[in-house]
Amino acid sequence: MTKEELRKTFREQRNSLTDKTKKSQMITKNIISSPIFQKASVVMLYRSAKGEVETDVLWQICKEQGKTCVFPKCVSKTEMIAVLAESEEDFSVSGFGILEPTSDEAFQKEQIDLIIVPALAFDRNHYRMGYGGGYYDRYLSVHRCCKTIAVCYNFQIMPMVPTDEHDVKPDMIITNDNIFKG
Repeated sequence: MTKEELRKTFREQRNSLTDKTKKSQMITKNIISSPIFQKASVVMLYRSAKGEVETDVLWQICKEQGKTCVFPKCVSKTEMIAVLAESEEDFSVSGFGILEPTSDEAFQKEQIDLIIVPALAFDRNHYRMGYGGGYYDRYLSVHRCCKTIAVCYNFQIMPMVPTDEHDVKPDMIITNDNIFKG
């Protein structure tokens, strides 16, 4: 199967899940119990869309614990930045159909302690298959000073995903039932 065929298959499977909220809550519980999360002061989250692991509860927990939250914003066809956002009013729907911060002011990369990374599939070697744009791989390749936790549902873990030399592995993968450490 090609990468594009795999992406289509995983999108369809993810969109057909009926208990996303329950599974997302289990993933959130696993994240907040991890030492990586507990030590982090600044967390980069994504706003979930299109069946992704839901992150709104995690965002609320971060705020309750006094953590600063930044969110990805695509500013060109190849570049993603992190932007501080504190409330729903700080977001609008992007050209990709996802919620992104309205501000264009980039947050200092060096201040980010933890990045929560979405994807369509992972393997047990921690390789990630994203949506094909390469935004996270490019961002993470120049931002190796912080920890990364990738999140997905159990069915999104496969024996092996197709990889490229520029792919960046997360430090940890958390699913609703498992934690895979690097």
